[in-house]
Formats: sequence, C-alpha cells, structure tokens
Amino acid sequence: MKKIKNLIGIAISIVLLYLLFRNVEFKKLGDVLLGINYLVIVPAILLQISSYWVRSLRWSAMLGSIKKVKTSSLFPIICINYMANSVLPLRGGDIVRAYLIGRNHNISKTAALSTVIVEKIYDGITLLLFMGAISLVYPFPKSIKSLGLIATIIFAGALLFTIFVVLFKERALKLVKFITGLLPEKIGTNIMKITTKLIEGFDIIKDKKSLMPVIMYSIIIWALEGSLVLTIAVAFGVDNVFYLSVFTLVVTNFGIMIPSAPGNLGTFEGACSTALNVFKIAGNTAIGFALVYRVFLYVPVTTLGFIFLLKEGLSLSLVTSIRDKKLEN
Repeated sequence: MKKIKNLIGIAISIVLLYLLFRNVEFKKLGDVLLGINYLVIVPAILLQISSYWVRSLRWSAMLGSIKKVKTSSLFPIICINYMANSVLPLRGGDIVRAYLIGRNHNISKTAALSTVIVEKIYDGITLLLFMGAISLVYPFPKSIKSLGLIATIIFAGALLFTIFVVLFKERALKLVKFITGLLPEKIGTNIMKITTKLIEGFDIIKDKKSLMPVIMYSIIIWALEGSLVLTIAVAFGVDNVFYLSVFTLVVTNFGIMIPSAPGNLGTFEGACSTALNVFKIAGNTAIGFALVYRVFLYVPVTTLGFIFLLKEGLSLSLVTSIRDKKLEN
C-alpha cells in the first residue's frame, strides 16, 4: 500500500511538472530569475527560520501538560521534521519527530503524533482565517469571494469547535455521537471513529491556559511564513503585494496536501502558479516566482535539518528505516 501511494504521488508530480513546464521558454525564465532583486529576499530568510522557532514554542506549549521541554531542545527536532518532509515520501518527517521526542525526552510517540495532528488543525484554521480576512477587503472574482466566505464560516466553526472540545470534551463526544446517529449507520460510524480520534488528540492541551498561546503562536507562525512570500513579491516588482502574498501562501499550503513526490514536487509549483494567475501573473514570471519561493522556503530549513540530524548521530538512511518501520506498525 505504501509503495502504491508513493507511485501515485510520483505520477501526480510528473503530470503536473509536464503541464507547468511544457510551454515555458527557458531563456526567458532565466532572464526573469536573473532580473529580480535577491537582496530584498535574503533578510526574510531570518524571519522564515524564526517561524520554526515559534513552531517550537507552540509545540512546547502543547507538550506542557505531559512534560516541560525547553524550546531550544525542540527546535532541532522541528528542523529535522521539516527536512525529512522535504526529502522523504509520505511526509515521513512527522514520524521521525515523534521518534526523536520519544528517544530524547521519554515522551510517548502516540502523544507526540497527537500534537502533530493538532498542529495541522490549527495551521489549517489559521490559513482559513487569513483567506477569509483578505476576501472581505480585496476585489477578488466572485467565485473566490464565495470561497473566502466559506473559509470564514469554516474558520469560525472550527475555532469554536476546538475551544469547545478542549473545555468540554465529554459534551463534544456526546454531540458528535448525536449528530452521527442521524446519518446512515455505515457513514455515521466511520465519521464517529474519525472525529473521536481527533477529539482525543486534543487531550494534549489539557491545560486550558495553553489554548490561547497555541492559537497566538499559530497566527505568528503564518505571519512569518507570509513575510517570505511578501519579500519575493516585492523582489519581482508585482502589484498588490500584500493580498497576493497572503493568497499565494494560503493556496500553496493547501495545494501541497495533494499527494506528490518528496518535497511536494509539482504540487507546490502548481498551487503557487495557480494563485498567481488570479493576479494576472502567468507564464515565465509565475514559474520563476514559484521556483524562487521553493528555494528560499526549503533550502534553509533543510540545511539546518541535516546539520541537526548529524548532531543527533543519525543518518538519512537510518531516518528512512525508522520511518518505514513506524509506517508498517
């Protein structure tokens, strides 16, 4: 099953890369890449790396109910996590993160993976907030305005639900059981199982005081991530840099949820280019933007991840072996 998923991801990446690059004029693409002001982007690398430090702060807040772990101890693990996600299929870095926190700090791997799930939920909620906010003020096409409204509704509902789950877990489970009981038995049972696992994942935030910090850290993380896109937009000299940056950030991060080869190859460039097309940026400029975004997003944290991996006394082959064993289990 794992091999089939890998092959499907690789096939999707190949198709997307073909569609993206089949009409590209590489000489003009080279001119685009040589013509931008890279000095504008370089300072944003520090902001980008700092977003991983804030991710470490958020993770520390989540783990607080289990064990107090210093942010400085979590930062290397976070970097290894994202490095491994860039080079291993099936987002294997998340499993490596659970292994490292278990090995280094004697924390349950199940609890660690629960924090990863909760993180992704908060990341998604935050991106929906950003999308909903800009759709209220920027004159997007009607179809995107509608998506923005839907995003706002989903954001509000998801945020209220997560707060409700943290504060009133048993009531939340009863509510889900009641709602799924109204559905056909097979569908209702499956939804109940999935939702129950998600709700139990929020057990990681047992301390109600950690809820607001987790929410605030999530907003800061994505504001810092967006700063990189903003500086790239400035370097390319495009218009509406703020709205373009937020929209591109949101669309790209939801786009890479599509299965692909390691490093979100093809899905990243495709989602980024699609977002830019809304702002009348297409062809060589859109592809160039996506390539620059990829380099400045992935290279710094991947480099740090490899450095920390060596400090942990691990190798990429060993990490791959750990990932494969955990997936089999």
